[in-house]
Parts: sequence; C-alpha cells; structure tokens
Amino acid sequence: LDRGEDLFSSLGVWAEKEKVTSGHLSGIGALEQVEIGAYYLDKKEYGKKIFPDIVELLSLEGNLSLMDGKPFFHIHAILGDHDFQTFGGHLFSAEVAVTCEINFREFHSEVIRTPNEKIGLSLLNFCKMND
Repeated sequence: LDRGEDLFSSLGVWAEKEKVTSGHLSGIGALEQVEIGAYYLDKKEYGKKIFPDIVELLSLEGNLSLMDGKPFFHIHAILGDHDFQTFGGHLFSAEVAVTCEINFREFHSEVIRTPNEKIGLSLLNFCKMND
C-alpha cells in the first residue's frame, strides 16, 4: 500500500475485487494516525488511543473472515516510535505514512465470525457452528 492510503479501506477494496473471503495477513511498513486498543473483558469494550505521528510498523498480524456477510479484517500491530519505544494492540484504523508491505495467505475456505456473548465479541468460526 502507498502513502496516504487508508489501511482498512484499501484492504477491503482489494478483498472485494479479488473475491477473497478468508486468510492470514502479516506486514511491515510505516503508519500514521493510528488508533489501537486493548479489550477489557469485564466491561466488554475496548480502551483506545490515537497515535497521530509517523510510527514504524514493526509487525502486523491478522486475519480476514466474513462477518455479517462482508469481509472483516481483524488486525493487531506492534509499532515503534522515534525514541525506539514499542507499543501495540488491536488495530482500529491507520493511514499509510510511507509504505505498507502486506503478505496475504488465503485459506481457500469460508471462515465466518459468530457472536460469543460470554466474551462480548464475534469470534472466528471455522466449523460454522454458533457455540
């Protein structure tokens, strides 16, 4: 991906164009306007923080599945700042600051997300079962 592209929008357009519905992705690069979070199970919600400056994308790991019939990317990232400090979490949004090199491996089977009330999130379901 190139400078200025919205990470999630670009991935979504690619997935729909290529008719890809499931897989694993990893990547490196540099991002800005990054919003990451950590999940609080007791509250069943995310705490979020925005990092507006350019950061190194040291590791991007995630997957693609279907949720509500649409492509859904679930991505975590480890980021590094210019003081060589690292931080990371669940990635909610980001803009490509320099480049973002993504490697994608397709699963070649339908993987859907189904709600899990105990956790409060929709989780991967390879068996198409609800429990």
